[in-house]
Amino acid sequence: MKETISLIGEMFHKLFYILKEMLYLIQQHKLYFLLPLLLILAFLAFITYYLGPAAITLFIYAGV
Repeated sequence: MKETISLIGEMFHKLFYILKEMLYLIQQHKLYFLLPLLLILAFLAFITYYLGPAAITLFIYAGV
């Protein structure tokens, strides 16, 4: 049980490190136009994870 919690904690630590580095690069190189694209991708990943791939097909076939 402790191993699982440790692995999850390490995974979130890596995820937050990646997000922090991405935001730093966006600020450093003035790539603010990438932020909405990254937010949309994160939202679609969240929907796909919790609702399954069928949720994405609704966006594809609707032409959105």
